Amino acid sequence: MPNPKLFIILNALSFQLVWWAGVLAGNQLLLLSILLIIGHFLLSQSPSQDANIMCLCALLGMTVDTLLTWSGLFVFAQTPYWLALLWLIFSLSLKYSLVFFQRIHIIGQALFGGIFGTLSYIAGAEFGAVDLPYGLWVTVGVLAVIWSVLFPVLLFVSRGDYATFFVQGTRQ
Repeated sequence: MPNPKLFIILNALSFQLVWWAGVLAGNQLLLLSILLIIGHFLLSQSPSQDANIMCLCALLGMTVDTLLTWSGLFVFAQTPYWLALLWLIFSLSLKYSLVFFQRIHIIGQALFGGIFGTLSYIAGAEFGAVDLPYGLWVTVGVLAVIWSVLFPVLLFVSRGDYATFFVQGTRQ
């Protein structure tokens, strides 16, 4: 097991590698992304909790992206399996290399999500990973709204205390 700081660095590097591999190579580097995700679990001190967070957050993200694709906001040349893997590693990053966002007020989380979540898709489009048929500004507006809600929700889920939140909420 690497020390916690090294694990966070490896997590951040893995996220970046999966993003770049997907955006630049599409589905051609799926094996690299899969190996990086497996590597995370081999090195993790809490693989079971990580798997739960990964599944919930990635399911949310993939659902949003699927709806945006069905609505025509995104058009992919081929089924973007790489994007599903990106959601998996991004979900794992929420608890490690992106954990500092937990300490930021929810309004800050919404701002960061709205800006940087949107920029990630726009950058992907600039590299040819996705087409944006509604144009840049409509897409930016839609993504900014979605990511300003989605990012705080994903951070909440990644804390892993959502079960106690709902149990306590039913007692009040």
